[in-house]
Amino acid sequence: MIMAAGESRRFGECKLLTAVSQTENLLSRSIQQTSQSEVGPVFVITGRWHQEIKLAQQQGQVPIVPLIYCPQWSQGLGVSIAYGVRQLAPDFDAVLITLADQVALQSEDFQRLVEAASSQHIVCAYYNQRRGVPALFPASCFSQLTMLNGEHGARSLLRGDTTLVREISLPNAALDIDTPEMLMRWRYEFAK
Repeated sequence: MIMAAGESRRFGECKLLTAVSQTENLLSRSIQQTSQSEVGPVFVITGRWHQEIKLAQQQGQVPIVPLIYCPQWSQGLGVSIAYGVRQLAPDFDAVLITLADQVALQSEDFQRLVEAASSQHIVCAYYNQRRGVPALFPASCFSQLTMLNGEHGARSLLRGDTTLVREISLPNAALDIDTPEMLMRWRYEFAK
């Protein structure tokens, strides 16, 4: 599940469709990198910018993957995750959650999580001395994921019982795009 439901308040517009390179926008990059690993089917959880993303798909600017619109997107990331998991849970034995604006993630990062997968453990990124997403949650966590609310997403599960969480060092997960200035910095670094 690629989380793309937020308002992009600090960015000031739909950052998901903003170019991060000459050939990719932020969302298309996230979909491409996730799809190139063995995570299985990719779904995008949308919200505020659903219509714009849908139109971008129709115009060939975003790869065609299923979009799941969360009507309560404005209530926070946790609500959007819970909604997405409720839609997908019956069909899967695990769910990978990542943020569309984690621009530096590569397919190899997602693959490392998949290779460490376990039916008994959450497997998550570890960067900047903390756990975070992307994270792979087994079906045993689905009921907890469907009860999430607020802005903090799955943080409570990732920072909970340390015996249930496996950490994978993923420094690329540390960079996300929240402002136009951050995007300009990324473009400059990426062009090197």
